[in-house]
Amino acid sequence: MMFIFALGIALMLVAPLLRRYHQAPSVLISGASIVLALTAFELIHPDARIGQAAIESNRRFYLIVLAVELPVLILASISLRHFRYAFWLGWIVNLAFTLWLSLVLVWLEFFWHW
Repeated sequence: MMFIFALGIALMLVAPLLRRYHQAPSVLISGASIVLALTAFELIHPDARIGQAAIESNRRFYLIVLAVELPVLILASISLRHFRYAFWLGWIVNLAFTLWLSLVLVWLEFFWHW
């Protein structure tokens, strides 16, 4: 699951590189769709083996992901035909989310001790 999540984030990060071929909004839409599909799946089918506290923690995290990536999907969809700057706004929102997620992962891996 994490590999697919990372693939969706990576697709959204490289989307501006495909501007020349007019595929940037499509790649941003596909990356956001992958992340939203995984988020919806995890919200609907939580793994009961991890415990109630972990399920609640994951649910809160997935609600944050849903709140961030849904506007990215909407802005990328708008940028296909109408407002070209909506792509950049969605990409910046995704970049800020990715940086935040990276900081959280580094903090948990290296600085959070039991």
